[in-house]
Amino acid sequence: MEAVIRQEAGWILAQQLPSGAVVTAYPGRPKIVPYFAHLALYGLAAWGLSLPRVRAYLDWYLAHLERPDRYGVTGTVYDYYIERKSIGEGVGDAASTEVPAYSYDSSDSYAATFLTLVRRYYEASGDREWVAHHLPELELVAGAMLATLQKDNLTLARPDWKVKYLMDNCEVYQGLKDYAWLLARVRGYAAEARMPNGHLGAEGEKKVSKYAQEAGRYAALAARVKDAIQAKMLLDGGYCPAIYRAGLRRRPNWKKWYPDALAQMFPIITGVLTPREEAARRLYANFLRNYPHWYRQTTPENFTTTLVVYAAALMEDRWRVRQYVSGLQDHILSRGHPWPYHAAEAGILLLALKAYLAGVSGE
Repeated sequence: MEAVIRQEAGWILAQQLPSGAVVTAYPGRPKIVPYFAHLALYGLAAWGLSLPRVRAYLDWYLAHLERPDRYGVTGTVYDYYIERKSIGEGVGDAASTEVPAYSYDSSDSYAATFLTLVRRYYEASGDREWVAHHLPELELVAGAMLATLQKDNLTLARPDWKVKYLMDNCEVYQGLKDYAWLLARVRGYAAEARMPNGHLGAEGEKKVSKYAQEAGRYAALAARVKDAIQAKMLLDGGYCPAIYRAGLRRRPNWKKWYPDALAQMFPIITGVLTPREEAARRLYANFLRNYPHWYRQTTPENFTTTLVVYAAALMEDRWRVRQYVSGLQDHILSRGHPWPYHAAEAGILLLALKAYLAGVSGE
């Protein structure tokens, strides 16, 4: 599997523009979709690979924060189209221009997954200085994540899209937890700025206190989002994929792949449920009852997203992981990565292989 890791890491980097942005190679019109870029770079950060390139993307994202965007939210980033100046240029050609689409799929998930990427980058690099330097911008991103938080502690996908998705709220839980983790580490960074007598100055004391309070606040918010997911979205042996206006909940339709069935994996892959919990085992067992042969779907015409193999790796379903990766090598990786496989799929595959090779569950 080491060859797969090297190959896919290189392929992800081939989708990165000189600006630092990562492209999703939609057929006919490549596009920068920050959410997919974050998933792609999860994989590099997990393996500690090409971290300056990961940081280049982080810098790109923060440089493109809207203040505010068309929906009135500060701290979001639009999708961008790639306009090439001449025919025949590649994805990463310096002559391409990034043109804002003035829209995004979700304000909550884009921001949440960015904060999770920052944590993964920090864990791999130890670059506490970068985090400390960019705290004002990271606070804007955290604000964008919570811009649609409702009284029931669940977020809407977007200010104009009044739906609370299971997938998004699982990612918000993880993003809140990761941002609290980052703030706690920056607290330590502030504590190192001591005076010659070994004591913190007044300004240092204020910073430590502020970061400690903020870390605690975001950790508490994460707990409330998790409790809300469990209280309001768990039903009938699974989770409702979405809550609509007026609190309308739809029961999970296991025969409907997206979003219903796929969404069931998100509590596992984001840590809402830990793999050793009985609830996680029941959820995964329900998934297997409905999709016992998911690991065979590794062709462009019949493709199971790598998010499922990541969940399988966390659940220590090692045989199915091996079968899926073998099929993926034969039908996708050795054939030039045809659509619908894209950089985000490769990044999550690297996460799955990390979990598989570690042979452990949970955090």
